[in-house]
Amino acid sequence: MTEKLLYLLQRVMRQTWVRCVLFSLVGVLAVGLAMVLGPAIPEDVAVKLGSDAIGSILNIIATSMLTVAIFSASTMVSSFTAVAGSATPRASQLMIEDTTIQNTLATFIGAFLYSVIALIGLNAQIYGGGGRLVLFGFTVAILLIVVIVLLRWIDYLSVLGRMGETLQRVETATTKAMDQRLSRPCLGGKPLRSGSQGRYTLFSSETGFVQHVSMDILQKLAEKDDDSLKVHVLPGAFVEPSTLIVSSDKVIDEARGKAMHDAVLIGASRTFDHDPRFGLVVLGEIATRALSPGVNDPGTALDVMATAVRTLAHWVHHLHSDTGTDKHMFDRVSATPLDEAGMLDDVFLPIARYGAGAAEVGLQLQRSLAAIRRFQNPGFDAAVQRLSRYAIARAVHADLFEADVQGLREAAREVGQSAAA
Repeated sequence: MTEKLLYLLQRVMRQTWVRCVLFSLVGVLAVGLAMVLGPAIPEDVAVKLGSDAIGSILNIIATSMLTVAIFSASTMVSSFTAVAGSATPRASQLMIEDTTIQNTLATFIGAFLYSVIALIGLNAQIYGGGGRLVLFGFTVAILLIVVIVLLRWIDYLSVLGRMGETLQRVETATTKAMDQRLSRPCLGGKPLRSGSQGRYTLFSSETGFVQHVSMDILQKLAEKDDDSLKVHVLPGAFVEPSTLIVSSDKVIDEARGKAMHDAVLIGASRTFDHDPRFGLVVLGEIATRALSPGVNDPGTALDVMATAVRTLAHWVHHLHSDTGTDKHMFDRVSATPLDEAGMLDDVFLPIARYGAGAAEVGLQLQRSLAAIRRFQNPGFDAAVQRLSRYAIARAVHADLFEADVQGLREAAREVGQSAAA
């Protein structure tokens, strides 16, 4: 299975309807097993164990599960809307793919479908006493599962859509993408030197965002033609027909060009998968909305900066560790490494721009930059100094009170001093 096919399969499995279908199939299978296993149970045993009570229990499940499923679906949509309104629409993508929400909705729909099919079978009198007993056992098991899921769902609703929960989801998705990139710093290929380019070039045939690059397809193509390929775009990059995506040392004919285009998956929007910078962009958007005059919530911006520092600390901590044995498994393909300076710009630049008029935001920004400087990661140093100076310049331009500006300058000195710490 190619990386592209595996990626597309993972995307499909995160759709809500897939889990609903799978849970519903389990319910249908249980009804079918009752028909198969029923004849093996003596009739008198089934009567003694109360198999006749199955009808009323199924009626209760059928009527209640439909109501609960509709309520859960409406709650889910309301949470998506709340996250999009309070944080950013990009964060709602994580809510849509949340496994707890999907499993809950799928359980309720599956239980409803199971009870309806079982009632049809009972009214059609296709079950004997043994079949009714087996169906009774399955019904008790499903009822127990529904109760457990319902209790978990009630507890889950207390945090669903809250800002703290949203920030945690974004942080988790970002660190996951970071771990994936750290295991393959250049998408599993060799590092591509800046400005390096093959003799023959291939430009994008679509307009959108790169969502996935199948390095295994490019590796096989290079091995077949005894060639070396250079990938000039990373997941998250915006491309259009004039954007160079792949270059080669050999002629790129129509067949090779089509294979290379197939290896670079382009979509209408960015995704958190394989794109660590997108999570940082989303954090910056959350802070930007919080700092807007209509919201005026600097506390959320402070929480975003704390999350960003923690996320970048995760990156630095695992940067030089051996997180995988396949860091350069595609020896015939080269790709550019992640722009570490751009990672800081993604999250801190909008905070410096839109939080210039808030002294507490500016102070926390300087302290966050000083903390990042203490990580002693060379890829961050120049960006930290540039962002520190930019934040002060924006504060001066915003006519911040002189005493507050002086406090920012003193905090900025800590950014420079932290390099020697």
